[in-house]
Amino acid sequence: MRTLLAVAVVAVSGCATAAADPKPAELDAHARLAAPIQVESLTLLPIVAVDPPKQADNLLVLDEAMPKKLVTIKEEGGGNVNALELTNKADQPLFLLAGEVILGGKQDRIIGSNTIVPPKTTQSVPVFCVEHGRWTGTTPEFTSANALAHGRLRGHASFDTQQDVWNEVATKNAERKTTSSTDTYRAVAQQEASGSLGGTWKTKVDAALAKLPADDRANLIGFAVAVDGKVATIDRFNSPALFKKLQDKLVKSYITEAVDVKSTNKAAPTVSDVKTFIADAEKAKSEAAYETKAAASELKKGSFAAKAKVMYKPEPPKAGTPAAAAPAVSTDVYETYQAR
Repeated sequence: MRTLLAVAVVAVSGCATAAADPKPAELDAHARLAAPIQVESLTLLPIVAVDPPKQADNLLVLDEAMPKKLVTIKEEGGGNVNALELTNKADQPLFLLAGEVILGGKQDRIIGSNTIVPPKTTQSVPVFCVEHGRWTGTTPEFTSANALAHGRLRGHASFDTQQDVWNEVATKNAERKTTSSTDTYRAVAQQEASGSLGGTWKTKVDAALAKLPADDRANLIGFAVAVDGKVATIDRFNSPALFKKLQDKLVKSYITEAVDVKSTNKAAPTVSDVKTFIADAEKAKSEAAYETKAAASELKKGSFAAKAKVMYKPEPPKAGTPAAAAPAVSTDVYETYQAR
């Protein structure tokens, strides 16, 4: 099975720059790192697939499905803080990222688990409340905020408790000066979605990515994220096509994470630092997490890093096929590592 990896780190620079040595860093037989991109306290190390899958990716994502009314999300029954009813009306499976922000219902929420929802399916999905002071609403349905929670909040959604999520929302609102009567994350999400958060950071990152060779741009599968020199988040996809759909959303969430952290000119993490971060999570015991008919997910919680992975479930062998001729193989779709 491939090891999925992507790295972004916080560095100190007033504009987007690349490392002096453009030589790519080999991660494994399947991926390498392009030269780092630095903007203020943020450094992104693009992950380039060496041998990306040849098959087309048919996964939908939330922000393309909801405007077309292919996906609806609403309160369950009279309301459940940590679960919502999701209906995927499309003929394609839907990929969800833990931390995607949805607005409405009785309180704003974030998706609570990375997963894949099969086509033509209605099911309960885990969520976390990001609006501590409201439990009313004129409609039970939700809309996408077109935003992804920042890294620390995503990490709490994947690995911790509702109280941890509320605490991090309150902390970020205090940093952003967006505290409200219901202490919702909505204002931060709206700043992120509009691109107003971070000023020109996103423009500088995009300009640097545009300078990558065309083949590298076509085969991007993720990034790794650190704050003030410390690795904080790693995101990697198996498919460049799926990553491309979520790239802007991810980059904006990285900016949301770093924008309120003052740079202290610490050096960007090395490839060795990134591998150490990953290794800490990988040595932990695997725990089964939320699953659907299409996909399974697992968690690993190390001492300073945690991992969440989503895999397609093995397809059952066709009738009359000997078991030995059709071994059950899970297909990795996405992995993320978060600082604990």
